[in-house]
Amino acid sequence: MKKIISLLLLFITLYADQKVVLQLDWLHQFQFAGYYMAKELGYYKDAGLDVEIKEPTCKTNILSVIPKKEADFAVGHSSILISKINGADIVALGAIYQASPMILLSRNEPNIKRLEDLKNKRIMLTDDAKDMASVMAMFFSKSLTQKDIKVIPHSFNLDDLIDKKTDAMASYISNEPVRMGDKGVGYKVFNPKDYGFWFYDDILFSSSQYIKNNPQATKDFYEATLKGWAYAFDNISQTADIIHKNYNTQNKSLIQLIKEGEILKHLAYKQDTPLGYLDKEQLNDIVKVYKVLGMVTKDLDSDSFIYEYNHPKELAFKLHYEDLFYLLIISLLVIISLIFIVLFISLKKEWIHTKSHLKETILQQSEEIEKQNKIIMMQSKIAAVGEMLSNIAHQWRQPLNIISLNVAKIETSLLLGHDIKKEDIMRISGDINLQAQYLSQTIDDFKNYFSADMNEKSIFSIQETIHKVSELTKDVFNTNQITTVASIEDCKLTCNENLLIQSLLTIYNNAKDAIVESKVKEKYFFIDVHCNAKEITISIKDSGLGIKDEILERVFEPYFTTKHKSKGTGLGLYIAYTIITEHLSGTILTRNVEYEYLSHTLQGAEFKIIIPIL
Repeated sequence: MKKIISLLLLFITLYADQKVVLQLDWLHQFQFAGYYMAKELGYYKDAGLDVEIKEPTCKTNILSVIPKKEADFAVGHSSILISKINGADIVALGAIYQASPMILLSRNEPNIKRLEDLKNKRIMLTDDAKDMASVMAMFFSKSLTQKDIKVIPHSFNLDDLIDKKTDAMASYISNEPVRMGDKGVGYKVFNPKDYGFWFYDDILFSSSQYIKNNPQATKDFYEATLKGWAYAFDNISQTADIIHKNYNTQNKSLIQLIKEGEILKHLAYKQDTPLGYLDKEQLNDIVKVYKVLGMVTKDLDSDSFIYEYNHPKELAFKLHYEDLFYLLIISLLVIISLIFIVLFISLKKEWIHTKSHLKETILQQSEEIEKQNKIIMMQSKIAAVGEMLSNIAHQWRQPLNIISLNVAKIETSLLLGHDIKKEDIMRISGDINLQAQYLSQTIDDFKNYFSADMNEKSIFSIQETIHKVSELTKDVFNTNQITTVASIEDCKLTCNENLLIQSLLTIYNNAKDAIVESKVKEKYFFIDVHCNAKEITISIKDSGLGIKDEILERVFEPYFTTKHKSKGTGLGLYIAYTIITEHLSGTILTRNVEYEYLSHTLQGAEFKIIIPIL
């Protein structure tokens, strides 16, 4: 009998759902909707998990609940980066909000229109400097220090702002502004992200020890959670209704919960970034702000901080109503043009019979083709410049913020009467100079590329040219976690450098797109350059699985694209082929290759460019 009971208990243990505890950092509200929906819709249950969702108490310390085994997962702010840098065992599974809901809220007063107008005003902030870092960075960027504002303890009572007991207070954009609107009180929002400070929020995290001991449970919990969040944001009204009935410890109205969900959805998705995505560059930017504010001195080990199954960044195409309108107009113009061409040919057909007329028509067509080729070249150039402008805008924001923060830090020390050490001044000066040189170099790169003259020739180093192309594409490659492997023999080349750069940029971007769209795990981009006395050979290959055999021979045809119609015009490789063969007197070939690298078997497309030295 004892054996039967033991076997029965073993059976129950094996097939029972695994208990998992999630610790929230605030009371129940739409802010945590994805976890509720994963539980209510059975996503956790289907993954074999029994999830308990805990509200915090006045004694809850979010950073200690996992080490003390009071919870398996927890939700925290970007300030957990500081704890990670200082040695805490923290692994971030994902950031639900790509931009923090933390804002500064004031009444809509005539004398408060800009952030600078809060100088010498009363502001309610919490006593946690780490959580207030984005707000303080916003002040510093406008040369305001803590001495310039009257910080008073946060009462967490919105009526204090309404009754003018304070001029502004730290708030959540999804909560207090909604309540102000419901009360009919005008308000003004100062959002750190509008000043260039993108802080993650509601970061779901655990410990490396728990993940090591429970790898499958962690992965199942993470995937079920993202599924719950996707449902919550796609079905805000239904989700708000469930929260209102089952998780409404704050007694919020259903309308307030719906408004909160609509606001938070915009914070959860940043352009085409997948839900929960953690970007290494953005994490490093946040750490730079913490450094300027004196909260940390070391860098973040992002590889050990980001969970291994966090989403790879994928580019998504979203067609909006405005795009559909322009697409319809373009389609109508194309149809009208085709009709006009058909009518024109029909009318001309009767009298183009003689040899002289035929020669004249051929000559006109040749000139028209040449003219169209020039137009196509210019269109391609403009498109490339547009992409470069986008990259420059992305590259400039953080250096400008770092310069502003460093200047503000010096001003703060002077205003407070603190002595500034010589080495601190030299370090800050060096940092500002480095950022300024970076901005200047970006301008030079853009100016040189845009001033391309098709007939201009110069003597240049191929190594320097490859470096220029790599600098122009490094951000998008880093964002998509693509590793570049280069082997370059340097030599001098006499031709149009800017046209060569344009061709290489096209091939670089096509390789990047192929790697991203193939969703391969091993993301590599190789460029090899070899020289001899007569010619230079540039070999470019990727790990994007290659081009289908049936279309391999057509990749250089005009208006033919291997991408979806929404993502490609079919002109890029045609322009590159035209530039290399006609303007640089070279050749370009492509093929699919399979090769080994670091014990990995990779497949991809290879482009081989051969250009005469003279």
